[in-house]
Amino acid sequence: MKYLIIDKRMRQIEKDKLKQLGYKLIELEQNTNIYEEISSHVDIHVCKIGSKLIVEKSKYPKIKDCIREWNNSIRIEIGQDFISQNYPQDIKYNVCIIGNKAIHNFEYTDRKIKEELIKQNYELINTNQGYTNCSIAVIDDNSAIVTDKGLYKILEKHKIDVLYLKENLDIKLLTKSGYSTRNGFIGGAIAKIDNNIIIFGDLNKIDKQSKIRDFIMSKDLNIIEFKNLDIIDYGGIVEI
Repeated sequence: MKYLIIDKRMRQIEKDKLKQLGYKLIELEQNTNIYEEISSHVDIHVCKIGSKLIVEKSKYPKIKDCIREWNNSIRIEIGQDFISQNYPQDIKYNVCIIGNKAIHNFEYTDRKIKEELIKQNYELINTNQGYTNCSIAVIDDNSAIVTDKGLYKILEKHKIDVLYLKENLDIKLLTKSGYSTRNGFIGGAIAKIDNNIIIFGDLNKIDKQSKIRDFIMSKDLNIIEFKNLDIIDYGGIVEI
């Protein structure tokens, strides 16, 4: 059995599909210390580095209990910092990892994460952007999709194959009453599992010219999407 950490607010049709793919789900509850839209986002609370999972303090007990219950061999460690609402206190765990490269504003990265990245010999790429894992859709170990021009230049400089989208994408963020007035991020709306790229909604809603679809297919990856549904940023997912 394989496991995924997800936002509890994910639509049932998406949860059912992930289960159909053979995964058991660990669903993150909302964290009242940060603003509602990202309050149960995986990329705000969890960072996976190789086979080690570093988890924000408020989410650590549940994830650890699930792993213990299911006898998973993943190594889990509690992070140094709690997160809170005001930037940059909400980006501590939002490190983007592409192959052997880790991209973040390392002035604010949780200390345990930074130590582990150095220990495992990752190349640290510093950015001014703190929401790197939100902003970068990782497609494989050397390719990604971004809408942030600054991140595009940095990734390109480091020889990562990048699709840069200039247009604003209609990606939703969730609130109790429906959708937020804020836009979501592409990195939180797309996730890679095995040989599949999961799109949380209908890709056509943000990809009228098929740029994203063509880029993903050029990497010999399958696309799983949910026809006629809005694209939602759940903060991605983490496989363990």
